[in-house]
Amino acid sequence: MKELIFFTFIILLFSITLSIFAVDISEDNVYVIIKTKDYEAYWNKAAQMGYMQVFIGGSKESIVGKAGRAFYHSCEYGGAWRDWGALKEWKTVEKSGAKAVVNYKSNDGASKDYDVTVSYYDTVPYIKHVVKVTNVGNNPVTSFQSGHAPMFEVNLETAGMSTATQPFPCVVFWTKSGFYAGLYGPDANEARKHDWGGKPNGRMDLVHDKAGKEIKKGESHSITYYVAFGKGGEKEALALAAKVREEPPLTAVTPMDSVSTTWSWIKSEY
Repeated sequence: MKELIFFTFIILLFSITLSIFAVDISEDNVYVIIKTKDYEAYWNKAAQMGYMQVFIGGSKESIVGKAGRAFYHSCEYGGAWRDWGALKEWKTVEKSGAKAVVNYKSNDGASKDYDVTVSYYDTVPYIKHVVKVTNVGNNPVTSFQSGHAPMFEVNLETAGMSTATQPFPCVVFWTKSGFYAGLYGPDANEARKHDWGGKPNGRMDLVHDKAGKEIKKGESHSITYYVAFGKGGEKEALALAAKVREEPPLTAVTPMDSVSTTWSWIKSEY
């Protein structure tokens, strides 16, 4: 009897874990929509593709102001500034419990194809981005240059924005409503903040110029950085830099602890 009760609790708590710890990926005509227990992020399909709206903890107020562009890569070469463009295609390449990996593809209208593989987790506020540039033109190009890889135009009033250099370059902003966003660049040589759009601290970016490589037609080069959306302010956002490179747990710890507690109670009662 005790064994039957125990395994019933195991199955019940396992089901609860799966229902709570899961990343949901969907789409509508405008966005690819990523939902976790802590945030909802809307990846714009039109140019420039990238995060356009982000809602934290069920809030109805986005921490990114809706505009023509918000989060994207940009560089100057061939006599013009070129941003990654509209979303060409996307797919979910992995989905297991508290993790989902999504691939986005775009082109900058010239020589660079962008292949962006993003890992979302339901257990942590940070998101891993691996961005691969492939040269599809006839002339050599530098994979990452001009300091906007990535660039985040906030498009609203922030409560503050700050940069740090340890353990590597990062830049964060936070809102009066108690939410933050951050860019963390283990491969970056600098993180920057700017006034933008008539707003103080309206834009931030990671500079990967020193990591950039000259690539010929058909060659590719990748960088890895992290984005985060969460509850808190400057302190919480900057502290996250020490954690973003850790592969987070993909299963819940608390429900399993509850199993041990429950089993102790069962043993004492029966």
